[in-house]
Amino acid sequence: MAAVLMRNRTSQPRFGAGATTGVAVLALCLALTACSSGSKTKTTEPTTTQPPKVLTVTTATLKIGKVDVQSAGPPNVQIDKATGKAVLTSAQKYIDTAVFGPLGKGQLGSGYSALFDRGLQKVATGPDTPALTDLDVGKVATFTAKATPVTMSALVGTLGEMMYIATDFDLTVKATATAGPLTVTHHVELTFAQTGKTWLVTAYRVQSVRKTTKSTTTTTAKAGSTP
Repeated sequence: MAAVLMRNRTSQPRFGAGATTGVAVLALCLALTACSSGSKTKTTEPTTTQPPKVLTVTTATLKIGKVDVQSAGPPNVQIDKATGKAVLTSAQKYIDTAVFGPLGKGQLGSGYSALFDRGLQKVATGPDTPALTDLDVGKVATFTAKATPVTMSALVGTLGEMMYIATDFDLTVKATATAGPLTVTHHVELTFAQTGKTWLVTAYRVQSVRKTTKSTTTTTAKAGSTP
């Protein structure tokens, strides 16, 4: 039997030229991707929003100071806490509606006329408004206000009933108006009497002094009967 000759087989790599070409293409793609990513520029929109301008407005909160009670009946009668609070709240609403309302919004605050008894409402909302309110001053750019402690004086009847309670305090306002700096000083005397469950202003005496860089004016209003 003839011998069978075995040919020498040359070892060939499993991946030929095609594989080399693929590697080169992959490398090129990665390089292009890297260049493309590096060329992107991140833009930031400029901030144009400005913070809102806040006007300087500081109102005053009334506090009770000295208390004096005169009694025609039982001795050592005092103003009870609920009554004192009710009267102080009414006095506070007066300056809120008559002073801070016009200066802040250019008009009287809601409930101004209801603070007075029926006999005073007509004059308090009519001829006496220049002294009682800052309606003639109108809305200002900025203002700050400070009040002195409220002095309370009460008159007690023969049966121990609280007939009248008078309040006395000063309110000073510094404002920036259209014409320039303005200082207003209100000397306020309000006398309250109880009508039902409500304490209403039954008499008043208010003096208002308004001072600008050019002039000073004084207006005074008085109505009702002070006991």
